Amino acid sequence: MGKTSKLFPTGRFLLRTPKTPDKQQAYPIYLYYYCNGMQIRGNVGFTAKIEDWNRKTGELRASYGSDYKKRNDYLHKLVKKVDGCIFNYVEKNGHVTPSAIKRFISGDNTLLREDRGIGFLDYAREVLKKKYDDRKIRVSTYKNGLTNINRFENFLMSGESKDGDFFIGDISEEIVRDFLLWGLNRGRKHDTVEKYLETISKVCTHASEHGLLAKTIAQSIADIELNHGIGDDEHKSVKYLTREELGRFVHLDRSTLSRRQAEVVDTFLFSFYACGLRISDMITLRWSDVSLERKEIVKTQVKTRGRSIIPLTDEAIKILEKWKGKHKVFVFGLLPDNFDLADEEELRIRRNSITATVNKSLRRISEIAQIDKKVTFHMARHSWAVNALEQGMEMSMISSLLGHSSSLVTEKVYAEFRQEVKAEAVAKLNFDF
Repeated sequence: MGKTSKLFPTGRFLLRTPKTPDKQQAYPIYLYYYCNGMQIRGNVGFTAKIEDWNRKTGELRASYGSDYKKRNDYLHKLVKKVDGCIFNYVEKNGHVTPSAIKRFISGDNTLLREDRGIGFLDYAREVLKKKYDDRKIRVSTYKNGLTNINRFENFLMSGESKDGDFFIGDISEEIVRDFLLWGLNRGRKHDTVEKYLETISKVCTHASEHGLLAKTIAQSIADIELNHGIGDDEHKSVKYLTREELGRFVHLDRSTLSRRQAEVVDTFLFSFYACGLRISDMITLRWSDVSLERKEIVKTQVKTRGRSIIPLTDEAIKILEKWKGKHKVFVFGLLPDNFDLADEEELRIRRNSITATVNKSLRRISEIAQIDKKVTFHMARHSWAVNALEQGMEMSMISSLLGHSSSLVTEKVYAEFRQEVKAEAVAKLNFDF
């Protein structure tokens, strides 16, 4: 049998030395890839002497110094990240080019984005300009639209929601809702804030028509009603289970439950253990998204379209081990194996139906567990976030693991709990001199 060719290029580290190297000289370490007959390389940013470099493993030796383990850990993470980008690019496009690999090595991952790395704010201004140039909108509409986009930019800056650009694909229903709430909280009239929504919605619709944004996201933004749901949703009231109540779920006597109820408990607890995975992502979770070996889920989120890596706890892995072999494609069997995830409308219908059924079961299960709350599946998500916050996890990390499009969203949702944690921390300070 011939040698099996790799489906995608993988990287290795080399010490770049001249033909006659100086043993006392430190040389740069490069990450190398080989693609289409070409070598693609990138400097990793630090150097090593020949005697401190293991050519076989592509790692630093202990003789390098006390931080050799830290450096090697950095190298491992770097190659894993770039390999992952190449894999995802090949999965999406069927091939990869040397120029794409070069960009991935430099840290530019925008090629993987559906929006091709186009900034939302500049795009919005270009869309408005083109509509005005084409005489599709009047000058007053054009100027008001630019003003609304400037306000959206101020909103993003005020929350420090992004370290860099805010891309088209970063927009979501929840961040638009937060923008509208931001406007209302600053005393803007409803009519004015409705204009905010109108501008953002038209830009999102334009982006979806040109393949830069999922149509479901553009539609969910278009469906926002200012008088219903702004300020009345999770931003105002976060319902969650305490540690004691979660313990009741964990230690439920399964003999008191039907088979279906026991399965609902498993899915609820898995959502909690998997960093508050949304029910839409639980429904669409495939075995191909799960790596028990690496203890992680790598999945494109249904709501935000963002690709996220979710570390798996031992408790989450135990649930997966229990479900292994039950269904071929979808982990929890909430969709038939032959379901086409590209059928967004059918997925939306099934998601709503499944959510209603699961929440109905949870109400009965909560009665059995003697929990005096109207438990819904979404409470698993809030419960994880609140517990993580109470145990000292940084807000930015919680935001990333929840898959929020912006840390500003997380700040808004869990502000009251963050304040409680701050108060407790201050109370523990000792000023007894």
